Amino acid sequence: MTRALPCALALIGLAACGDNLDNATTPQGSSIDATCSEADLPDQLAKLHGMTATETPCGSFVATPARCFSLTFEQPIDHAAPAGPTFDQRLFLVHRGCDRPMVIADWGYSNDLFYDDELSTLFHANSLWVEHRYQGSSVPAPQDWDWSALTIENGASDLHHVIGILKSVYGGRWVSTGASKGGITATYHAFFFKGELDGTIPYVAPASRSRVDPNYQTYLATHMTSPCAQRLRDAQVAALTTRNAAMQSRLVALSIPSTVAPLYVEYMVRFSDWGFWQRWGKDYCDLVPTTASSDDSFFGFFRNLNNFPAQAPAIDERSDGALAYEWLSEQGFAQQIGAHISDLLTETWAMEDDFKDQYPGVALPAYDGSVTRSVRRWAQLRAENLLLIYGELDPWSGGALDEPTHPTSARFFVPGGSHGSQLVALAPADRDAALAHAERMFGEPADMAMARQAAEAGARRDEMLMRASAGTLQRMLMPR
Repeated sequence: MTRALPCALALIGLAACGDNLDNATTPQGSSIDATCSEADLPDQLAKLHGMTATETPCGSFVATPARCFSLTFEQPIDHAAPAGPTFDQRLFLVHRGCDRPMVIADWGYSNDLFYDDELSTLFHANSLWVEHRYQGSSVPAPQDWDWSALTIENGASDLHHVIGILKSVYGGRWVSTGASKGGITATYHAFFFKGELDGTIPYVAPASRSRVDPNYQTYLATHMTSPCAQRLRDAQVAALTTRNAAMQSRLVALSIPSTVAPLYVEYMVRFSDWGFWQRWGKDYCDLVPTTASSDDSFFGFFRNLNNFPAQAPAIDERSDGALAYEWLSEQGFAQQIGAHISDLLTETWAMEDDFKDQYPGVALPAYDGSVTRSVRRWAQLRAENLLLIYGELDPWSGGALDEPTHPTSARFFVPGGSHGSQLVALAPADRDAALAHAERMFGEPADMAMARQAAEAGARRDEMLMRASAGTLQRMLMPR
């Protein structure tokens, strides 16, 4: 059976509450006077302090009727020093009505499009997508670049600052969301600024426990137990042993020098089980090669899985470095190489070594996981109006937050779900329970007649997010 192949894998000063778990029950979504006017909206946006606003076509990923505004908003590089240097953060506002709720997300990477997602479609909501600090066009001037300002708290404060000023225009319900790095970003904001919004719905949000967290491999070992999973592991081993010469010869035919072809084989193979389960999943098990597969088919599988050849690393791609700095300093990352192949690799990639090679003059601090540890405790014990959605077969679920105990919060897993898991794909009973939480946050019922469109919008959002993260991580992972 033949299937179309999916896109490349992605190996993908404001008061803070810290670890004070008792400060977790402030009222949700405090209301303020709002001035939203359909006729005067462009002027209202442009008059906000630190804001520029340009109405622009929405493009093909936004359902009509809607109006779209490209915004920039002046942010402190360090919110603890608001009078210091600033940068302009880019925002993408999809407006459907002054009376509609608002969905807000910082997806964790760069952004250059307007689009709908699952929640904005189900609730016919306005949406505000925030480009992450130090990504895309949301970067400081070179002379103001401050690596130490890439903290979890500063990222959360960016969202707090944006929400504070735009609530003066939009006075309805506000719900935050985000997927993957964006999902944990939304969770961090909810932790630091408890009660600022009416709810938070993170998708597939990993909360890593260390700079290189081995718990992800434990999750893979205990959840990927199907014949498909073993077939994939066997294919990896074969690519590094019995099929290695054939893999190298095909790389040489693609103009990869024979001196580095062995490293390129390792590049294509070492994370491929992770990438398969993250992006493709169980519906693509028939594509995994076996001992009966030809050498061409064998090589083609790994080539397609990795979208090889990938873009060569940039000489000084500081936005890529900024992501690595966030992971290495506070957020942590996943151990992505399995024990079944670790002894077969001549070189294992380490983000820390790569960062130090690229930025030898940058002082990389010791890893500090205290914020994430506090967030994990808060999410389990005290978080209100937190709805967590994960995929059962997503490797990043090895960093899933524990199930919340507060009755207004919950956690659900999509059966067989990958890193693109969505609320509408939950098992029926779980979907109904999750929708009840979401509807309480939005203050109105979801339009389930839009379920198919919501799933399609969520899939497009996931595709764009994966492309944004894939380019970064492929550049990091390529042999040099």
